[in-house]
Amino acid sequence: MSENGRTGRIASSEGGFRGLRWGRLVRLARRFGHSIDQRLAHVRPMAGNWAAIGLIVATISYGMILGGQWKPFLDSISSAFGFGIETIEINGLVEASSEEIADRIDVGLHTSLLMLNAEAARARIAEIPWVADVEVKKVYPDKLVVNLTERHAFALWQEDGQLRVVDQTGTVMTSILEPQQANLPLVVGVGANVHVQDAVQLINAEPSLKARIKAAQFVAERRWNLVTNDGVEIELPEDNPAVALAKVADLDRSKRLLDRDIVAVDMREADRILIKLSDASADQRREMLKSRVKKKASET
Repeated sequence: MSENGRTGRIASSEGGFRGLRWGRLVRLARRFGHSIDQRLAHVRPMAGNWAAIGLIVATISYGMILGGQWKPFLDSISSAFGFGIETIEINGLVEASSEEIADRIDVGLHTSLLMLNAEAARARIAEIPWVADVEVKKVYPDKLVVNLTERHAFALWQEDGQLRVVDQTGTVMTSILEPQQANLPLVVGVGANVHVQDAVQLINAEPSLKARIKAAQFVAERRWNLVTNDGVEIELPEDNPAVALAKVADLDRSKRLLDRDIVAVDMREADRILIKLSDASADQRREMLKSRVKKKASET
């Protein structure tokens, strides 16, 4: 029984200790909660003001983004801090227009160097047909440098009756001809622009014929016919056309071949040369042959 009584007191003692500790915790929690309530009573009005201000700022920012006004705003701010574009330096400009370059950069009165997208400006300038390569650099705080490599007019290319100016790679530069471009070599036909360097090299290979060549015609996208100012076609083979043209040059020097009444010189076969006469010359030759035949017949 004494064991049960000791056990009971111990139990009673532990229960009282637990009750005391729990009560103190509840009182502390109430005091802490009351303290928080008092603090929040002072903070909530200010927090509401900041929330309202944040909402207004967020609304304005969202409206500026939707309306496209955020960039001018940031441009103005950064320009005010000394980053406004004051100088645009363009190097390598010969054929292209400086006004067109400036338009492609898209610089306004308050455009800042900080906000300018140099890569986008470079891509827009590169679309100009006269431009082969371009670099756009920012030089802080207020200078923009544009370095250009321009294309040079190399030849005229005619296809389907339309004439265009091309560079040495065959890239079309413009369809508007200037007077100084009238004497450029002329290539004709589908794909002729891609092989324009081959054609010009072929024409230049024989100086004695160069002045007489009016155009180089690309045939079946694989070989060249050279057309003289008198309309004579020099039909060249696909392989070794320069060798065949050299033979024509030799015949012209020794026999004045291209001054004759002919319409074509066919050099496509390596072992023979075919001369095509004009209709009048062919008729004359036929009559001459007939007279020879009659003369021989009468003699016999």
